Amino acid sequence: MTAAGDLGYTKRPMPLAVCSALLLALALPNDLFPLGSPLFGVVCLAPLLVALYRSRSYGHAAGLGAVFGICVSVLSNFWLLFFQSFSVWTLGGVTLAYLGYHALLAAVLRFAAAAPRAYRPFTVAAVWALYEYLKSSGYLGYPWGLVAYPVHAVTPLVQFVEITGVWGLSLLMAAVNGIAAEWLALVWRPRRGVPARLWRGSAALALVVIAALGYGAAALRREIPAAGSADLVLVQHNANPWQSGDDAGTLRLLEALTADGIAAAPATPDLVVWSETALRTAVAAPPAGAATAQAPPPLRRFPVPLLTGVPWVVSDAPVAAMNAAMLVAPGGAVLAHYGKQHLVPFAESVPFWDLAPVRRFFRQVIGLQAVWVPGADATIFSLPLRGGGHMRFATPICFEDAFPNLNRRFVRAGADLLINLTNDAWSRTVSAETQHFVAAKLRAVENRRVLIRATNGGVTAAIDPWGRTIGAAAPLFTATALRLQVPVYRPLADPPYTRFGDYLPPLLGLLLGLQLAVTWRRGAGRSVSRSGRRGAAGGSGSRTPPAG
Repeated sequence: MTAAGDLGYTKRPMPLAVCSALLLALALPNDLFPLGSPLFGVVCLAPLLVALYRSRSYGHAAGLGAVFGICVSVLSNFWLLFFQSFSVWTLGGVTLAYLGYHALLAAVLRFAAAAPRAYRPFTVAAVWALYEYLKSSGYLGYPWGLVAYPVHAVTPLVQFVEITGVWGLSLLMAAVNGIAAEWLALVWRPRRGVPARLWRGSAALALVVIAALGYGAAALRREIPAAGSADLVLVQHNANPWQSGDDAGTLRLLEALTADGIAAAPATPDLVVWSETALRTAVAAPPAGAATAQAPPPLRRFPVPLLTGVPWVVSDAPVAAMNAAMLVAPGGAVLAHYGKQHLVPFAESVPFWDLAPVRRFFRQVIGLQAVWVPGADATIFSLPLRGGGHMRFATPICFEDAFPNLNRRFVRAGADLLINLTNDAWSRTVSAETQHFVAAKLRAVENRRVLIRATNGGVTAAIDPWGRTIGAAAPLFTATALRLQVPVYRPLADPPYTRFGDYLPPLLGLLLGLQLAVTWRRGAGRSVSRSGRRGAAGGSGSRTPPAG
């Protein structure tokens, strides 16, 4: 028997690991299946798990995990090659990180598979969910490629993330894959039949899935009070600010699309939203004694409030700026701004940038000329609605809408809406746009708030508190203005995830630690028992009785 259980070592587990990488890449949003595939999502990890169970050592398992990580990273993140002139560093860095992450994960999974076989699918599922939380957190956090994402469109199934966050959905999907791995393993032992434990485990998991679907069906019928309705114009100008070089032409296009959006309905909208980096002209914080900052002259003639991405200068000597969102009143007064807090590592933020050798390396070798200053506050914007009442909203910028706890903090601070400003046009691919959209939409369900995405290439849309698109999304990579009526929901009580946050991953870590302790103690007990039996057998055959 191996440490992994009852499968034994095979000389060809590598094809299984590569097969899993292909299945996961197809399960996630991609250019063949733009919104991903739940069918592939329920089996994508199974070949990898079988390969790890059948590996000959922990080092061998780590090698399988490394190959899996490389393949998944390249297949699902290839669009990082279009990330400015230092794209090879972005794709290379992500691939290298995934290589290391999955090598370590694979060794841990092989160790976890030594748990009692009746619990093995659920033990490895807990490990996988905890891994996804850890790799999505902190400075290097990258919440892409979660095993939860393939089922994002199964609306009844995702409703329980209001309790657990996305990590509960990752846990459920990893468990489904764990059971699938047990069934796949029968290929190598067809004459031994189906173990009773596998029937029991499959039945138990089926009951959990049915319960999740039942909860979701009830949640979809549950009404959430609305405090009003916001009339919005979302402008998608389909211009890559890194390549156009024509800021004046881009601004004219934005103005024309904005005018089209305002004219699309007889009523005046409540707010016009432009994407991240739509405005390239920097705006400086107001000087001492000034009441407010003033937007550049072209923005002062709009008859409605405007929310736009902008470089916000916080210091002149040396020059330092935030990647910011700015709310401009009719007439040009800046009402409020928000600075992006979670910056893209090694692209928007570099550790020790203040050191001259570090700056020189990134400027001369990689091509990164400057970094952003992180914002410090979770700004909550407030705007009166023409139909009555106010809407309070926060503005996660770019990939900030993929981080559950960050958006939870916005809602805890008082946001009724989440309005994301994104620049993804540089990616040039459908998969990049839809992967970001899918990662973001679960924030709406977790917090039971509307999430609005205003992007320069897609997906520009509004998502309701149940994860459904309000109206229609703007076509990808098309210059257009989307006019939407968006309810401003204000729940009587925040859902459990909004109140308690990421409690599930630490709980999983605690349970895994307890199981590890129990497994180790049982293993130690069996070792002592075997040693005692060997000693007794040896004594019975001895001519000299044992001392004492």
